[in-house]
Amino acid sequence: MNTDRLASLFRRIEPLADYAPADFEITPLPGYTNENYHLRNQHQDWVLRIPRARTNPHIDRLAEADNQRMAAGLGIASTPAWRDDDGVSLTATIRPGKTLVADDLRDPGRRAQVIEPLRRLHRSGLRFRGRAEPGPLIDRYQALLPRSRRAEFAARVRAAGLLWPQVQDRDGDYVPSHNDPVLANLLRGHDRVWLIDWEFSAMASPCWDLATLCNAARLDYADSRALLADYCADGAQVEESLLFDYRNLLQLLADCWMAALVESR
Repeated sequence: MNTDRLASLFRRIEPLADYAPADFEITPLPGYTNENYHLRNQHQDWVLRIPRARTNPHIDRLAEADNQRMAAGLGIASTPAWRDDDGVSLTATIRPGKTLVADDLRDPGRRAQVIEPLRRLHRSGLRFRGRAEPGPLIDRYQALLPRSRRAEFAARVRAAGLLWPQVQDRDGDYVPSHNDPVLANLLRGHDRVWLIDWEFSAMASPCWDLATLCNAARLDYADSRALLADYCADGAQVEESLLFDYRNLLQLLADCWMAALVESR
């Protein structure tokens, strides 16, 4: 943690402008695409997010801000107290803010709590900025892989290239989606589950969010079917085989992203 850098940031973040880093107990938080810090003192309790320069060119921060603002109107996302166009943001800490674990998606009651905000988002009729499709993104991230790692992904990328047109033929309407509901981005508050970090949000297949949940919790076939059944309990129709195809595509996408833009930094 670079306190001089934080002090410089504090001076341009309005709610922090009268403070110095020494005025807070500062705890680094996990994050791949961002540096995250919990700032807390007797009167203030914030999460400061600082995007990593290497990943920022691949994320539309203005679209993120608009999409998060719309999601906040649904009561499933918080609104930053301050942010800039480069994605630096300051947000009040969600309390109690317990990060979900894989077993939450295996327990029927807790799983239903996680599904509810996604169902609300997908059924909202909102028009998010941006459109996310795994096929083109896999090609994009594969091209960014270090030369030393391209061979290990080649067969999977070829298979995805054959699968993606079939998925497109079977997929339905795209909906406003978070697109990164990994466990670290799901927080249990007092009365709801909140979704944080909307940087990849866009219009997408509802299978994107559902498959990401399944992959993040490493759900087996039975638990994945149960999650899909909960999601479709209100009458929605989502093809089971499509969910599993999305699981395969998005696992490759995540592996390419990590290899190209995170592990190689």
